[in-house]
Amino acid sequence: MKGEDRDLGMGRAITRRDFVQGVAVATTSAAALGRSTVAFAQAKGAPNPATYPPLRTGMRGAHPGSFEAAHDLRDGGAFASPEPTGETYDLVVVGGGLSGLAAAHFFRKQNGPSAKILILDNHDDFGGHAKRNEFFHNGKQLMANGGSSYLVAPTQWTADAISLLEDMNVDWKNPRYPRQRGLQTDLQLGPATYFNKEYYGRNQLVAGGSITNPTPEYLKRTLLTPQMQEEVFRLYKGTADYMPGMSADAKYNALRSMTYHDYLLKVAKFSPELLTYARGAWCLGNDMCTAWFAFFRHRPGFDGLGINRPTWSPEGEEHNSSDYNFVCGNSDLARLLVRSLIPGTLPEGDWRAVQHERVNYALLDQPSNAARIRLNSIVVSARHIGQKLPQFEPEGREVLVTYIEGKQHKSVVGKNVVMACMNNVVPHLVPDLPEQQKTALHQAVRAVNQQTNVMFRNWNAFAKLKVSNIACPNSFFGTMNMSAGTLVNASMQPTRDPSEPVLVGFGTGSNSGVLSNMQMVKELTQGNPPPVGTPNDDQFRLVRHGMLATPFEFWERKIRTMAAGALSGGGFDPARDILAITVNRWPHGFATGRNMVNEPDAYDQLSPTVVAKQKFGRIAICNSDAAGTSLVQSAISEAYRAINDLKPKAYGFYEVV
Repeated sequence: MKGEDRDLGMGRAITRRDFVQGVAVATTSAAALGRSTVAFAQAKGAPNPATYPPLRTGMRGAHPGSFEAAHDLRDGGAFASPEPTGETYDLVVVGGGLSGLAAAHFFRKQNGPSAKILILDNHDDFGGHAKRNEFFHNGKQLMANGGSSYLVAPTQWTADAISLLEDMNVDWKNPRYPRQRGLQTDLQLGPATYFNKEYYGRNQLVAGGSITNPTPEYLKRTLLTPQMQEEVFRLYKGTADYMPGMSADAKYNALRSMTYHDYLLKVAKFSPELLTYARGAWCLGNDMCTAWFAFFRHRPGFDGLGINRPTWSPEGEEHNSSDYNFVCGNSDLARLLVRSLIPGTLPEGDWRAVQHERVNYALLDQPSNAARIRLNSIVVSARHIGQKLPQFEPEGREVLVTYIEGKQHKSVVGKNVVMACMNNVVPHLVPDLPEQQKTALHQAVRAVNQQTNVMFRNWNAFAKLKVSNIACPNSFFGTMNMSAGTLVNASMQPTRDPSEPVLVGFGTGSNSGVLSNMQMVKELTQGNPPPVGTPNDDQFRLVRHGMLATPFEFWERKIRTMAAGALSGGGFDPARDILAITVNRWPHGFATGRNMVNEPDAYDQLSPTVVAKQKFGRIAICNSDAAGTSLVQSAISEAYRAINDLKPKAYGFYEVV
């Protein structure tokens, strides 16, 4: 092992005094901890990652084993004939994310509690992107969101989506219920900026401010050149009108006609280097979104234009004030849906009352359940069985669903089937679909996302340096902060002492999509990022391929290197102080809609989602792709629509699209 890796702790032995994830380990490396916690000997009374997936660390999200068979199917691979289980269900749901769980919930409401439902999911945990990450150290339970993070403005949801929240006893009308950040301290902690030696020539942490909210005095303390100090300040604090003499409507139209990249370079006249400090919006790079979308999402550079953002901007005060945040993101909603479908998996009470409780995964797939959830089950086919008519499909026709569980190929029969997986995999699973519908489904190409949570032994270094959140320009991760896992409710004990363990989040920057971080894109593509102006879908595919090809050890090294460089002045030792790492990679992350950059006439055409989500025989389709928006309310509303699509029609037949 190289000396640098040894210093970082890539091969550090954990002593018997360490209890990581509730497990005492004598000679196990930190890297192996991430890959194989399920193999550790369990300490007395501690949770067991072997039976409780949220405790598993290492590469999560699209974890190894969850997608390979689907890629084989995409590439034309053949599969063995399935062994029938002999099971027939009133509803089979393909995909156990929020949309799939919601579909099962609505089906049960319509058909009664005795309706037989089977949910098949390719992951080792339910919830889709609504994942919970848990950590356990010396008797202290820490938890954080691993993907889908919050409910966006439930006050604006449709009635069907609101009905689900009310069925789950979620107090959606009270987004600001009494709660607090779990990091409670009298210490004066604030923002900082970390400059890494690979890009700037040396490591330097500059506390007392941030380049995303700069003052001239703060910028002078940084490693930015005088020219870049001026440009960064002008970007974030400038009030110049870069479109003088134009009416408000003319400015809106102009912003819609150009990318944010071109606006900054050609209109605002910034230098190309400045682009590394002006990330794109949401899940898009600055060459992938329009300037109007960047303006709408409160990206910098527009304050002097004298025009107003719509009040429904996600970053706007009116919209943001009604967002609903669970402690562990939307995994808390997924847990409530599972408990509703399978009583006993969690105790009774609202989500806050069961926050510390662990789902009983042993109950998910019991034959005595009316509803069952079968994890680690990758569906590879869903085809109608029985006589096929040329134009119409009889409502009573059943569907044979084939899946792989471990190395076994199995099949079940569904009287109804809901495809609650990604749109672009559906044509491979349902090969009998009309070609027009297959084409529409394939147009749903998702953006790439990641959420990384790291357990530190303590936060002494943060306290000594007087920082809580760190911006990291031109680094693989754009931010490092102690906000991960610190949102608590009244039943949870906050972290007050710097000697206590803490979860640190490593993000992409001000946005959660990977494509908004130019340095991460560059490194995931091995120094060959997509050229400026590459169509969005092609950029997503290229970075997705790089993410899947990048091993956990690469992410671990980046985490350890960044933490060591930023916190060294506080006495931080990555080999000693990093206890566990969970990288939630989502190569198929955000569902995306039409994009004016690549499709300037898109809004005058029928959305492909309309054709893509049409019912086919006894098979309906739901997910956020079906709406073209990556929102929880979209996933729920599309589930409601799909279940209604499956209702028997009075005339008994329907016409195939």
